[in-house]
Amino acid sequence: MKKLRKLLCGLLSAALLITAAVPASAADTKTAKDTRIIVSLGDSYSAGEGIPPFGNSKTDKKKVKDPDWLAHRSNLAWGGQLTLKGVDGTMADHRGTNWFFAAASGAETMHINGKFKKAYNYNGLQGSKSLAPQIDIFKEITPGDVDYVTLTLGGNDVGFVDIMTTALTNAKKLDQKLESVWEEYEKHIRADLKQAYKDIEKAAGKQAAIIVAAYPRLFNPDGFTALVGIAKVKVKAEVVKIVNDATDKLNAEISALVDECRKEGMNIWFAPVQDEFDGHEAYTDDPYINGVIMGSQSDDLFSGDKNVSAYSIHPNEKGAKAYAKAVQKVIDKLEAGGASTIPELKATVKSGKVTLKWNAVDGATKYQVLLYTDGKYKSVKTLTKTSLTISGLKSGTKYKYAVRAYVGGKWTKVAKPAILTIKAK
Repeated sequence: MKKLRKLLCGLLSAALLITAAVPASAADTKTAKDTRIIVSLGDSYSAGEGIPPFGNSKTDKKKVKDPDWLAHRSNLAWGGQLTLKGVDGTMADHRGTNWFFAAASGAETMHINGKFKKAYNYNGLQGSKSLAPQIDIFKEITPGDVDYVTLTLGGNDVGFVDIMTTALTNAKKLDQKLESVWEEYEKHIRADLKQAYKDIEKAAGKQAAIIVAAYPRLFNPDGFTALVGIAKVKVKAEVVKIVNDATDKLNAEISALVDECRKEGMNIWFAPVQDEFDGHEAYTDDPYINGVIMGSQSDDLFSGDKNVSAYSIHPNEKGAKAYAKAVQKVIDKLEAGGASTIPELKATVKSGKVTLKWNAVDGATKYQVLLYTDGKYKSVKTLTKTSLTISGLKSGTKYKYAVRAYVGGKWTKVAKPAILTIKAK
């Protein structure tokens, strides 16, 4: 068992690194119709680690110098499958104009604003190269032009590699391992994630909606048997439940942190993915996630028949499509004018006064009541409550009121549900 654990610790660490990105293509030279832009950052689940090819370099010598190959940015990563109104095709068709990709396999929060040294031992070529901080990608974009930033982040920080290694080799210590993970999360990982969000907001601009995607449950809930080296490792359902519950807990923590940031004025949103992956975990009949893959694959950074491929426990092509579907839902909702971010106004009128009421808007830090007069809306009052009583109205006179919410550093649109005309009594 010690040999098996040593194998997994040394090899699954390469296999389960989390991040994604997509390489340049002939579409890089296309002219964008407008400045609508998505930037994809994060770890291997955003980079597309499990779905080669990575980058466009053809020879081994060029690959080890290519940031896209070193970061394992896949041509099929889910970020490139997203769409935006006004941009033809998918974002992957417009890399370098409408889509900018900087996610990297194995990335942690520190690599958002710091360099990432990537080592390799590939087909006789050995060395290392530092990837630029992911946030540097914004230097290629005109300030204020970014519409969306997508990312997965945090899985490497909490050490999912160690969690899964423990589950496969010493399940009795899994609870103890997770206890230490959550202690570290409270000590610094939570704060590190929040700082990463703030760094991204500063670089992208407050107008950019940051979409933080969740992680899927990884393993068949009924249990499974994996071939690791020459050994068959049987993982029981109760052990899988502990690992999958840990994923759920991480998602819940990230979702709560995103909510906290939005209440503080950030334009940030959480994209759950569980519905798209449910029933398609690794080792199910129709998996969206690769199982443990023994032996180095064609584009693994480390060659060797005894290695565990880094493609292991990462979304496959179907998984990338599932991720794109989940994140596209959030984008489409925001693109629709943010129906959920537009207050719906109601009024009660009597005795020369009107009481305006509206629903609380998710992420709103304040509201502004407006009165339409002299051909334009003028502010009546800015407040944090969801109601306002206005007195001194003239009987028989019509008044047109509106309300808007302040979400993510900007005011929502004055749309039809937020406008109301009343006649004073």
